[in-house]
Amino acid sequence: MKHLEALARQMAARNASHVFGIPGSGPSLFLLDALEKQGIRFHLTHFEGSAALMAGAIGKLSGRSGVAISIKGPGLTNMLPGLAACSLDAFPVVSIAEAYLPDTPLENAHKRIEHEKLLAGITKFQCFLSKKVPDFGYLCDLAESEIPGVVHLNIAAAPCKGETSDDIPKIKKNDDVQWEKTKSLLRKSNQAVIIAGTLAQRNDWCAKLNALSLPVFSTAAAKGVVNERLPHAAGVFTGVGGPLAPEKKILPQADLIVAIGLRHNEVLAVKPFDCPSIHLDPLGEDHSFGFKFDQLVAESPARTEALLDGLAEKQWGLDLIEEARQGLDEKFGAASFLPATVYRCMAAHFKNEARLVLDTGDFCTIAEHAWEVSRPDLYLACGQGRYMGVAIPLAIGAAIYDSMKPTVVFTGDGGMGMFVSEIKLAVQLKLPLLLVLLTDSYLGTIRGSSLQKGLTQHPSVISQPSWIKAIEGHGVPAVRAEKIDQIDKSLAGWDQKGPLFIEIPFDADEYQHMTDGIR
Repeated sequence: MKHLEALARQMAARNASHVFGIPGSGPSLFLLDALEKQGIRFHLTHFEGSAALMAGAIGKLSGRSGVAISIKGPGLTNMLPGLAACSLDAFPVVSIAEAYLPDTPLENAHKRIEHEKLLAGITKFQCFLSKKVPDFGYLCDLAESEIPGVVHLNIAAAPCKGETSDDIPKIKKNDDVQWEKTKSLLRKSNQAVIIAGTLAQRNDWCAKLNALSLPVFSTAAAKGVVNERLPHAAGVFTGVGGPLAPEKKILPQADLIVAIGLRHNEVLAVKPFDCPSIHLDPLGEDHSFGFKFDQLVAESPARTEALLDGLAEKQWGLDLIEEARQGLDEKFGAASFLPATVYRCMAAHFKNEARLVLDTGDFCTIAEHAWEVSRPDLYLACGQGRYMGVAIPLAIGAAIYDSMKPTVVFTGDGGMGMFVSEIKLAVQLKLPLLLVLLTDSYLGTIRGSSLQKGLTQHPSVISQPSWIKAIEGHGVPAVRAEKIDQIDKSLAGWDQKGPLFIEIPFDADEYQHMTDGIR
């Protein structure tokens, strides 16, 4: 199968060092054989959805497309949850699946599902491997182009003959809009605030943002794009911050909002700002029109650099940020033992150099404010999709990509069980993975809605919430910690030469109120 050997060479040329998935006995197995000869490592997962998430983690952290492989029909169907999460969170991934060629007679029905319809809502582009289709490198470029996401490639025992280059999308760029008016707004502003989305991370504006002396927020998905240990780092902007959230204290004082890639799906609520606003985005207003920005600028390196250099001359708001931080400290310190205490304990233990991985839930809201991230590569989460349960495979993918730093993944009762079998891969590879279960014996966010609306709490109850025995059965040391000193002892004894599991129970009623005033 020379077409698959050629694909393997293209993947090697693109430095696709890790591939995840579950192969079949047909073209995917031939491809993996060819990849092995190219020195590309294949990781066998227990579920195809996990493979997509692990590939997505590598895509997010490296900026280069991750790769996941499955068989046709049921295998690709199993991969859908992971691909959907990658699509929602803009992780660049190329998924590859065995498939029937378009001209295959309909009586060949074994495992046959129409891949095109199956993937229509979550892919940027899909095609068959063909001489008329650009090489693997172009598919990666397409996955990585703004907005990053999923590109799918079908492979068969022979190349497809039916597709033409006319079907291949072009990577688009937008033209400039209203740059001169933007510069005028900047000159007049004395109290500007920056809100940076993941675009700022992908375009590597971290150093420029770190050099400013005015409030810089990030979206949850872009956490770490500004070093959160610096005095002008204002925290996370969600659009729904409560009275203790920094956004609630600082934004009303601003005379100008400067947004970099602030898009609808990176916040929880979209509404116009109360002062003039500028948005830098190469995609125009299609993904941000609800903010009703006064000026829209087609983001480019020269324009963004000029804008940030202009803001570097201005200073204000550091006292407001410090005041907001003190309010959060008082909130977190008032509770003797809740997730905020755990986060700060663990962050101090790792000297803020561990990678934090989250999915969704009230505990994630607390982490966004309590765990300071100095660089975007030290944070991985589904901050856009808020997809419950994906943290474990994301963390394993991250630890495979970079095993030099410990990866700390927090999950709640609802997200613990979905991908737990993949922990065996972490054991096999001896990954420095700390898995922490924060349990209140409920689906905490759902219980909160039940209480607020006077509805039954029964659907949110977790029966037998402990995972100690199950995790130990996977070959992982597991401990239950109910106090900070027990956590300290567990961390002190961890040699980071394999995963460790810590289960931490909380009082359910106290847990329910931990986000009061924040969200």
